[in-house]
Order: sequence, then structure tokens, then C-alpha cells
Amino acid sequence: MGRQTKWDFLFITMVAICLMGIVLSLLHAFCLKPSDGATLFAGLLAAAIVWWQGHLIREQMQLQAIIELDKEWNSKEMLQSRTAAWSDHLRFAPSGPSKVNKEKIERVLEFLEKVSTFQKNGVISVDLIWATFGWYVWRYWFYSCEVIEELRRDWTPNHPDTTLYCDLQDLWDRLLACEMEYRNLTKKEVTTELDLTKEEFIASERSLLIHD
Repeated sequence: MGRQTKWDFLFITMVAICLMGIVLSLLHAFCLKPSDGATLFAGLLAAAIVWWQGHLIREQMQLQAIIELDKEWNSKEMLQSRTAAWSDHLRFAPSGPSKVNKEKIERVLEFLEKVSTFQKNGVISVDLIWATFGWYVWRYWFYSCEVIEELRRDWTPNHPDTTLYCDLQDLWDRLLACEMEYRNLTKKEVTTELDLTKEEFIASERSLLIHD
């Protein structure tokens, strides 16, 4: 049983227990007849069902949003952008450490900012992003944070625009918390792991079109 399914089952159980408690308390407080209690319980149950249907609709909307984002993330145009985000530096200095191509990475960052904004506005949850795009979201932020600061200065040189990719920055913090919780790691262990696997990640991104 998945993590989300377990939470759903737990929530349904708690709602049922709460409804029973409310009904019993009201019967005791107002000395209602059993038939009155049955009517009240039926009303509460109907309200719970309507709420649960709304919850299921929201889950379906999240799934649809993730499907559409996945299509865009793996489109040929995006694969080209992801590959180009790291390519130029390696062409000129193949033996040196890989760096972000500031001129080519913006399209990728714009996509990841959109994912982050969807999360901020409640369209998709942090847990769902962590289980799908999270692996990419926080690596692109971690490896590109210095370039993002440069882009903030480039676009608004007099007053660096901290709102540029701010949702992506916020999502990085949330995904870091998820990684620490679910994998039982410290922040230092997580960032050390990211540093150690940077070149492997970049090599994977640069080979996307080869495998396309």
C-alpha cells in the first residue's frame, strides 16, 4: 500500500470515528430519540461523502497536471534545452568540472518554476512532486543557484529581483525537508550526496537526445 493510500485510509477511519462520536454526543446532550440520531448521522454521512468526492476530484486534477507536465518535460524541445543547459562549457574545457550554461538553462528553469508555482497554489502537492519531478527540481536548483543569482542581477541590475525563481527556491526547501524525512538523512548528508553525484547527473542530462 502506497504512502498516499495509507493516509487516505487513515483519514477515512478518523472521519468515521469522529462522526460516530458527534452523533453519540449529540444524542446524549439533547436526549434525542434513536430515530433523530439516525437522521443526524445520515446528514453528516452525506456531507462527508460530498467532501470525499471533492477530494477525489482534486486527486484526479493533480494526476492530470502531473501527466501534462511530464509530457512537456520529456518533449523533444525540452530535452534539447536540458541537454544544452550543460553542453558549452564541456566543449571548451572537456576535462574540467561541468558548469551551467547561463544562456541556455533559462527555459528549463522556467518550467521548474511553473511546477513550483503549481505546488504553491495547491494544484499539486509537495509529496507528489517529490515522487515525480522532485529528483530534477532540487538538483537543477542546487546546481544552478549561483547562476540564478546572476540572472537576477542581469535582468534587474539596479535592484536584483529576488522574486525571479522564488517559487523554485521555496520548493527546494520543501523537497529538502521531504528527502531528510523520508530517507532519514541530515541536510549535510543530502547536500554532500548532491555534490558527489553532480557530474553523473549532468552526464545523464547531456545524453538525453542520444537515447531519444
